[in-house]
Amino acid sequence: MSVHYYFAGPLFCHKEVIGNHLLAESIRESSGGKYVANLPQREENQLRPQPLAIRDNDYRLLLESQLALFNFDGSDLDSGTVAEFLAARFLDLPCVLLRTDFRSAGDQNADGEKWNLMCSGYPHTKVVSIGAMDLYQKHFRDGVPLLESLRKFYGELSGILVGMFEDVMREPWCFENRAEAERIYRHFVRVCGGSLPLQFDEERIASVISARG
Repeated sequence: MSVHYYFAGPLFCHKEVIGNHLLAESIRESSGGKYVANLPQREENQLRPQPLAIRDNDYRLLLESQLALFNFDGSDLDSGTVAEFLAARFLDLPCVLLRTDFRSAGDQNADGEKWNLMCSGYPHTKVVSIGAMDLYQKHFRDGVPLLESLRKFYGELSGILVGMFEDVMREPWCFENRAEAERIYRHFVRVCGGSLPLQFDEERIASVISARG
């Protein structure tokens, strides 16, 4: 049975969209098809009448996921990614935070996480911090074909992430019971507004909660 995870992160340039796609495909392969990405960029090319519709569609994908992966790279975290992370915590989705940026950033101590303190310390959340430059120097060498280097680079990274997915999925819900989960989901779609209350009636919310196990 496949587990669908929401893949959050910047998607505004060729490095971001290609990197997101390659990592998502590598995770699928490393997990034997168990972990399948709900990748927003696959739907962003659709023409939508209002920018709010893009936001609503991203939240729809988040609501329909059983897990979430957040790209926490950059000297300052992407604001949309942060908003989606806090939404995921409200919904008590198991979360994995990935940082491959080796630069120091944020306002924590030297041994703390390299982003703003307000994005740290949440339950049901795992952190993966591995320098992209280290992986690059390890796998991209003279004489090694590009595709082989790419497979090894993303294979190592995705293998680590799949392990973290397994760990965080084993942690218990913060919800006391299913009824509370459904109530929180209903509250979430109401406070988000837009088209979400029309998309997620009580029956659909119950189906989403059932998919989480």
